[in-house]
Amino acid sequence: MREMLVVPYDQSWPALYERERAALAGILGDLLVDIQHFGSTAIPGIHAKPIIDVMVVVKQIELVDARNGAMIAGGYSPRGENGIPGRRYFVRLKEESARQGNGENHAAHIHIYGPGNPHTADELLFRDFLRVNREAFTQYEAVKRQAASKHRFSPAKYVDAKHACVMEIMEQAKRYGTA
Repeated sequence: MREMLVVPYDQSWPALYERERAALAGILGDLLVDIQHFGSTAIPGIHAKPIIDVMVVVKQIELVDARNGAMIAGGYSPRGENGIPGRRYFVRLKEESARQGNGENHAAHIHIYGPGNPHTADELLFRDFLRVNREAFTQYEAVKRQAASKHRFSPAKYVDAKHACVMEIMEQAKRYGTA
């Protein structure tokens, strides 16, 4: 059973991202346009689920499917679009979960998009806004911690519990970005 565990910020998260970045660059090579660390582990100081979110932009999203074998060999499990059209989503399990074959404890989520996908700009805007706006940072952190406490073993309910807060912060971020 997957656990929605929110923990204090860990100084090792940037280094874990760099490890993922290097592995993905080796696998995706000539397809790459950009790789970014996003999500809560990319926001210094915030409590987060200890899962490294990596956004990859490639020249052509359809070409990623031909690299699924290499992604699997690199420890990444393909999940298709996983609810977001135009995305390829992969999960890397924590080593102990991979060894035990339980598939529950995630180490990294890899989100691959083609150029111009609107999810890329939104995710980076959200990350960047939380890095500079202490009020939004504090609000989001509190909602995440409450959602994890209330919905510890339900990923869908955890995400739903954060939704209104995320939308409110995105609106603030968009206004900030145009100011």
